[in-house]
Amino acid sequence: MTHSIEQATTAEDWAAFGELIREYVEWSRVRYRELGSLVDSVFSHQSLDDELADLPRTYGPPAGVTLLARNADEVIGGGAYRDLGDGSCEMKRLFVPERFQGQGVGRLICEALIDGATQDGFGLMRLDTGFLQREAIAMYRAIGFVDCPPHQVYPAELSASIVFMEKRLS
Repeated sequence: MTHSIEQATTAEDWAAFGELIREYVEWSRVRYRELGSLVDSVFSHQSLDDELADLPRTYGPPAGVTLLARNADEVIGGGAYRDLGDGSCEMKRLFVPERFQGQGVGRLICEALIDGATQDGFGLMRLDTGFLQREAIAMYRAIGFVDCPPHQVYPAELSASIVFMEKRLS
């Protein structure tokens, strides 16, 4: 199966990215269902509703870049990075719906985000993810991310459930 990676630029692209994020939230609720309201608390802390209201401002130029993976005309995954203002960027919202997992799409998106951030002159890429995102954590480590101290402030009751990682870019 041939996949393409394209930067989000159109209203349709941003709508598709928003749908991926909403699907990710629902997927996360299932993954973390035994932990009660953890998922909603994390996304509330991250101001997800505000983010979804204006994705191009948050993840579009000049603040960031959003990439969508496609198989023909179907969006099968996506992710973004945004400038943290200190020479580093943060990878956000990388998600491949379960029906498309197992094809290397997540890794393809992740590597494209790293390449884009490197070309944009960032020296470091950071991310955070939930501690039950075992598949994602394994992929990030395989690509060269390492655990690091928190780069975002979360309340203590949430931070214990979050893994912070970073990768030096060349």
